[in-house]
Amino acid sequence: MTQANRTTGQEQNIEVFRKVVEQGFNLGNVTALDDLFTAGFQEHQRGFPTPDLSGLKRGIQGLRRALPDLRLRIADTIVEGDKVCFRLVGEGTHQGPLGPLPGSGKRVTVDVVDVCRFHDGRIAEHWGVADRMGIMEQVGMPQPPRWLMRLMMKRKS
Repeated sequence: MTQANRTTGQEQNIEVFRKVVEQGFNLGNVTALDDLFTAGFQEHQRGFPTPDLSGLKRGIQGLRRALPDLRLRIADTIVEGDKVCFRLVGEGTHQGPLGPLPGSGKRVTVDVVDVCRFHDGRIAEHWGVADRMGIMEQVGMPQPPRWLMRLMMKRKS
């Protein structure tokens, strides 16, 4: 849907997500998220402590400990009914623990795709895919053994 064809409600949904990105991820102000999500919000992205707003907040805090200067920007937006898909690009410096790896001081770039379902102007559900393997490679995680890579490639075909 082109920007000219979006409804006022859809534009408001996009603005809500922009606030999540700016306040939560870029500034680390997770209390600002309370009014942007429904009471029964469901988080479907793997890696968060719990599948709710509390888990999302803790996940953001952990990410910001690893990448304290993290900055996400929305690169693309696709709207369909009550759902909005966002492609984001993030950059930051790996200064704290990230999974099994201690801070490396390296700059990283990450691609992220987020899909949000909105209800009454708030985010009700979220599905996200971040290129975690790309981040891990950039901070120095060793490559998986070749036998494992071959096995993974066979499963994809």
